[in-house]
Amino acid sequence: MFKDKIIYHGDKNRIDSYLKDVIPFSRSKITANIKNGNISVNGKNISPSYLLKEGDEIDVLIKEEEIKILPSFSEKIDFIYKDDDIAIINKRRGMVVHPSISHYQDSLVNLLLGDEDFKFKTDDTFRPGIVHRIDKDTQGLLLVSLKEENMSFLSSCIKEHLFKREYLALVYGKVKDEYFKIDAPLTKPDCSNKRANVDIYDGKEAVTHCHLLSTTGKVSLVSCILETGRTHQIRAHLKYLNHPLVGDPLYCDIKDDNFTSGQVLTAYKLSIIHPKTRREMTFTCPIDDYFKKALNYFYNSSLI
Repeated sequence: MFKDKIIYHGDKNRIDSYLKDVIPFSRSKITANIKNGNISVNGKNISPSYLLKEGDEIDVLIKEEEIKILPSFSEKIDFIYKDDDIAIINKRRGMVVHPSISHYQDSLVNLLLGDEDFKFKTDDTFRPGIVHRIDKDTQGLLLVSLKEENMSFLSSCIKEHLFKREYLALVYGKVKDEYFKIDAPLTKPDCSNKRANVDIYDGKEAVTHCHLLSTTGKVSLVSCILETGRTHQIRAHLKYLNHPLVGDPLYCDIKDDNFTSGQVLTAYKLSIIHPKTRREMTFTCPIDDYFKKALNYFYNSSLI
């Protein structure tokens, strides 16, 4: 049996589309369970096309399969910082954040469940402590709550844009402007090609602030600060400007066998408000070997 209670935060979104990304079942399985009443919203049965709104309470009780998310001790978590309330983690490239249909037991959540300081109950959610996410093939900083009582405050900080998330991106082409802002609404990733698209009519507000750090003419190193946090936002925005990320399997048409482990992108700086002290804290992490390899390849080690 799989049981979960989810409080929805975000813009209007179809429930079947939303749930396929947050619980470990296929969209067809989710649709079937919505129709038979195993998934409800605010205590009422709904249709698969129901549009979720801010604050909706989703109850999930799926009896067809026995799914158990187990602690994992397969690798050590790279903690940048940890106290009694929060942890800042440097997520490695290639690791998914929470369990999904294809990643039951090898996610960051599985590793957290194996950590002695993690205080969440393990039977009520697939995303315990996860305040925000970064893509599987993006390396960098994540904030995790170690206690359930901190989640409301931390989630509200994300919603109100009180956290500052800064990325380093290596993109193709010569970026001309030193400072620039990308204000281009984005859709949810398309079901067919899994890409988010700029769409001024149906897209959601998406704003990225960019700073050119260096360019060779062939590639450019750019710092990106998220004002909003749409799925694939940096990747889709830079593609929109014809500067796709090196190695990006979804948004870059340039194929290079040297970069097959995903986009050269690191979430290297994170500023947060601590849930207990209410003080601002800022953390940084180094780029990984994959990013260093890319800089060495294009810059001949001059930036490393």
